[in-house]
Amino acid sequence: MILLVILTQWYVRKITGRIQFRRGPTRTGPAGVLQPLADFMKLLSKEDVVNKYGLKYSPLVIIVLAIGSLISLSLVTPLAITPIYAPYDFLIIAYVILLAPFALAYLALSAPNPYSSIASGRYLVLLISADPAYIATHLVPVMLAAKYFNTHFSTYLTSTVSHQLWTASLTSAIAMAISSVAGFLSLMAILMIKPFDFPEAETELYWGLFTELGGPRLAMGFFLKFLEKIVFPLIYAMLFLGGVWPAEPGNWLASTLVVLIKYVVVLTLITVIDNSMPRFRPDQGVRFLWKYCYTLALLGLAVAILS
Repeated sequence: MILLVILTQWYVRKITGRIQFRRGPTRTGPAGVLQPLADFMKLLSKEDVVNKYGLKYSPLVIIVLAIGSLISLSLVTPLAITPIYAPYDFLIIAYVILLAPFALAYLALSAPNPYSSIASGRYLVLLISADPAYIATHLVPVMLAAKYFNTHFSTYLTSTVSHQLWTASLTSAIAMAISSVAGFLSLMAILMIKPFDFPEAETELYWGLFTELGGPRLAMGFFLKFLEKIVFPLIYAMLFLGGVWPAEPGNWLASTLVVLIKYVVVLTLITVIDNSMPRFRPDQGVRFLWKYCYTLALLGLAVAILS
């Protein structure tokens, strides 16, 4: 997973550089592929300077737990040689997924600073507006798979049959189509992809959530943020883009390659959008999520229940 974080960050920085008519990382490693690792190690090696009125230990504990929780989710994906699954494990996975964004907010709030406080407030509002819709949309394929293929509300088992949900019935296809759109919008919001990056707002809030952070704390915050960019799009690809299909679930190498290709497609799309779109104001972003994303999420859930 650490290797995947390094490669993902390098790929995102390369795509961003090309869009902005730059070259991206070029110095460390072949084609600059080791530049993210060098940046991470440089931050880790620095002194951990803590604000006099800030929290010293609890933010580190929370951020390490969040990183560990996201890494553990790789065990329920096709990336694991022997994936772990159980009836109703979707509930546990949903809880673990939502731990990471709130850990980022806690890390930002641990150091008193006007910019980071404003950014944390915006981020929490964004999470409250996006998280329920995100869970509702991802519940749709899990429910449909449990109904048509008896997968017992297991996320991994759902991913093995998710491609069949698009053709199981007309109502199932409609529910999947609606939920895939709402799920992608909520995914962008949770990852703070433009136009939903108003908690960061570099030119407005200096550096948003990371304004007061430096050294190891900044390194851990960045690491968690890029872990989110791996886990969230990966689960989206598993549930809405056919999972391991056209590979066989029993073929680990083929399944891993197929899922990673679909993940790269999703990551490329959100990276291009992030570098092409303007930014919402906080009120515009929240209004958009409640007006459109929630409506689509509830509509897709209703169609799935009635199918």
